[in-house]
Amino acid sequence: MLSALTWADDGVFVRVNGLVLTKAEVDAAVYMTARQRLYHGRLDQAREEKLRREVVSSLVDRLLLIEAARERGLVVDEMAKRSLYKQMLTRYDVEALPQDHRQRIDSELLQRAEEQLLLQRLELEIKTVVTPKEIELQQFYQENIEKFTTPPKLRLSVILLKVAPSAPSQAWQAAKDEAEQLRQKIISGAGFAKLAQLHSGDASAENGGDLGLVHQGMLSREAQEVVDGLAVGQLSDAVVLLQGVALFRLEARQTHMLNPLAQVRERALGLYQRERADELWQGLLTSLRSKAEIEMLGGEMTVEMLWMQGVASVQ
Repeated sequence: MLSALTWADDGVFVRVNGLVLTKAEVDAAVYMTARQRLYHGRLDQAREEKLRREVVSSLVDRLLLIEAARERGLVVDEMAKRSLYKQMLTRYDVEALPQDHRQRIDSELLQRAEEQLLLQRLELEIKTVVTPKEIELQQFYQENIEKFTTPPKLRLSVILLKVAPSAPSQAWQAAKDEAEQLRQKIISGAGFAKLAQLHSGDASAENGGDLGLVHQGMLSREAQEVVDGLAVGQLSDAVVLLQGVALFRLEARQTHMLNPLAQVRERALGLYQRERADELWQGLLTSLRSKAEIEMLGGEMTVEMLWMQGVASVQ
């Protein structure tokens, strides 16, 4: 919890503009973050130190943001605070705690609810971006042209002869031989779709092997390298994949296409506002960090370590 509490038995870990973050609070946040990320077992020293640095940086930022919200005179709705507080009581099963613990936990959760709502108010205020002028939107579109370009796509058909990865080499060789036999049949005039329905183990078999339109990243590296070299209508040689042995046929090729601004205006506007909002939020954090008085008291961590991946130093 981020607050001005100074529990003597916890030990002060860091002071931020006079507010205190204790070692117990840091340890609890590190533990919860590790659980949320599904880390199993004990973290090695390097990963634990990296996680602790990240958590402390986040907690310090949170302190600075809450302080900024209060300095701006932001207040929270009491009904909303009580509602969130009740949700927290249920989430943390406070009713099951001993009575002597509950009073302190109640107070902390009420403060936590207020802080969370303050942060939401601050974020809403900072990240509210006005609709850009037409010239600003056009400039954003031109500077981010790749975001509005439809990538090249291929229309492919496949016959996949499935082989288990752990199968003996004889099984793989048999699949290669069968693939070559099927290839020769297709070259001689047999229907690709019919053979796919009879022999392919891919989900596309019922559609005659039709994979539809695929783009870069949908195929494995081995398959992509093969189909990139095919001409439209050309049948590939047998390709060994993780799932088995495959034959590909390139049915059509679509080149990349730039979508005009008029067609993607809504998406461009959304991206513009999102990026601008993120810039404003990061700018606030940078300013708060640069002005903050931070004193590290616990462990080997230094103030500079907090911002190793940040954009500003702390004086």
